[in-house]
Amino acid sequence: MCVLTLLTLGYLSFFLPATSKMAAADCLTRIDVTIHDSLATHFLTQADIIEECGIDPDTLNRTKRSTFDLYGLEKRLRASDKIQSVNTCILSSGLLHIDVVPMTPVARVFERGTNSYYINASGKKISAEPRHHLDVPVVVGAFDSLKPPARLLPLLDHIASDPGLSALVSTVVQESDGDIILVPVIVGHVVNFGDTSCVADKFARLRSFYRLVAPHKGWEMYDTVAVKWRGQLVATKRHKALDEINLPTVAEDASMFDIDDDETITDPLTVEAGIDNG
Repeated sequence: MCVLTLLTLGYLSFFLPATSKMAAADCLTRIDVTIHDSLATHFLTQADIIEECGIDPDTLNRTKRSTFDLYGLEKRLRASDKIQSVNTCILSSGLLHIDVVPMTPVARVFERGTNSYYINASGKKISAEPRHHLDVPVVVGAFDSLKPPARLLPLLDHIASDPGLSALVSTVVQESDGDIILVPVIVGHVVNFGDTSCVADKFARLRSFYRLVAPHKGWEMYDTVAVKWRGQLVATKRHKALDEINLPTVAEDASMFDIDDDETITDPLTVEAGIDNG
């Protein structure tokens, strides 16, 4: 009995403190966040990730490793519209490591009647916040399920892959009829691109216009340059001359203007302008 009592006392005096130390070591110690941002845009910060986790760093050392829900944490972070992928793990030291690949915005969309947002290469929406400003192409227009912003991605990808085009195009507009309008940094005209077919060929025709036509005709000669039709480039003059209109004089018979009260006439100037405008 004496030996058993001594062994029990020895067990309690040694293993209880050891158990307490093991319990303390079972708690999380700190959070380490790694963000793989290839563009170095700082679109997503470590503070943003910690906030998305919903973990208070001040109470982290009281959180048990054995009961911490890593799967739930990853699921919560993957639900964020700013995160492409995430991996989490807890090291033996109690360090909670979070490895994040953020979404990469490729364009900012200003949709009529809604708040602006970003989209990534797969067309997923990313909320836009005032504290973030990214130098990406701006897309403006009327979008619906048949003509969503993702429709413009092949065009945006081609522009992003060419430094010259990236410097040339400032805004991409989708009209209500589906035509895509490019607004270049060269002030004075717009480019009617049509759709996203034959992108390389259309830009080749546009380059030929800038190299061979515009320097000779003048950069303010045309207000619209259209490459929407296959194999063609159609430029519309800015100032369209009207044909001379012979207006009646006092010497001419003015009876042509005599009308009844319920009859309507058309201004001949308006008629001629409408014909020539085409």
